[in-house]
Amino acid sequence: MERLEGNRLGLARLWRNPSVRHLSVILAVFFLFAVIFIALYSHYSTVKLKQDWLDREAAMLGNLSEVSPELAEIWIRQLAGVESPSPESVAAGRKLLENSGLKAAALETSWLPIVGHYQSRTFWVLFGATVASIIYLAVLLFREYHRQFGEIRSLAISLEDTVKHNRPMVYRIYDEGDIGLLANGAQELTIRLRETIEQLHRDKSFLKDTIADISHQLKTPLTSLMIYIDLLQEGQVDAVHSAEFLRTCKQELDRMEWLTLSLLKLARLEADALELNLRNDRLAETVNRAVQSIAGYAENKGVSITVEKSDVGFVLPHDSHWLMEAIANLIKNAVEHSPSGSTVAIGWEITPAFVRMHVKDQGRGIEPRHLPHIFRKFYRSSSEGSGVGLGLPLAKSIVEKHGGLLSAAPNPAGGTIFYLSLPLHPLPDKPLKLTEL
Repeated sequence: MERLEGNRLGLARLWRNPSVRHLSVILAVFFLFAVIFIALYSHYSTVKLKQDWLDREAAMLGNLSEVSPELAEIWIRQLAGVESPSPESVAAGRKLLENSGLKAAALETSWLPIVGHYQSRTFWVLFGATVASIIYLAVLLFREYHRQFGEIRSLAISLEDTVKHNRPMVYRIYDEGDIGLLANGAQELTIRLRETIEQLHRDKSFLKDTIADISHQLKTPLTSLMIYIDLLQEGQVDAVHSAEFLRTCKQELDRMEWLTLSLLKLARLEADALELNLRNDRLAETVNRAVQSIAGYAENKGVSITVEKSDVGFVLPHDSHWLMEAIANLIKNAVEHSPSGSTVAIGWEITPAFVRMHVKDQGRGIEPRHLPHIFRKFYRSSSEGSGVGLGLPLAKSIVEKHGGLLSAAPNPAGGTIFYLSLPLHPLPDKPLKLTEL
């Protein structure tokens, strides 16, 4: 499909319109038929005029031969003469005709009716042909413009139906020229409009679900805090229980803070308001920092974390702060679902285009029916762990922001494996043009 590059309508762009080409063909065919008609009519009229003139002369000779055969022979010799008449003979003849009362006008209407008939016939034939041609051209032009305006009207009705009722366009035009450009622009507009409306509905539904999930997640700790604070204010709790209530309040506040911060991070990632600072850093250092941030939690649960032997000096372009948080969330999720005395294994392998990291746990694993949903916000496949279902969605958003992929699969040896794939070279923000390749 041709794209608009300016508002100038040159001959080349004008010729792209099918209606212009159609009209050009119509005019060319009409001109060809007009030339053929003029040639045929000129030939017919000339032949007819010659025949009528000869018939007139033959009749005059026949009448003259009955009266005077000698004069008839003289007339025949004059008709057969190849030389042009002399001016003197023409003048003498005209004078004789005037003396006889025959003038030029009278000759054209009475003595030479052939000329009058020829003039009348030519006038009416040409007049009729002109009127018929105008009517034929008017009908063709009316049909052509009726077709064009019909397409525009159908396009306008379909566009109005799409705008008012959010339906896909029923009438589509795939053609060249200005109408094709208009139709293509209208179709693209309706597609974008429908996508925007659908996105607004999805955002509205997502916001509704998110608010419901947030209120549900905050309702329990807020209720606990209110109960504990009321008990502490009444002063009927001993020192041991007061300390326990305060520790519980601190844990609930920490949980609410983590929930709020995680939601803010997810909002920034989904709104594309986060700019990553990609640097060529060692992947092993980022992984070790993530392991250290979860080490205390794993030790309390009796779960060990091991990093398999990999290329320690391997350098990967990434934002170490955000990628460390994504890996830490994966490790924390693995520790939460691992029994005491088990091990969480971390390692990676390098391919020509990607680095593929894995995080393996030895838990009960994830049922296949839960796998398509584990990266949704607030989704929990089991009651194990203390999370609220934000760690995995946050990790997935961070990985995708790096141009990578995050997936999960059952571990044949038991438990679950999370695969994190990252490109060895950062992907361009905009698609490259052919001239840049």
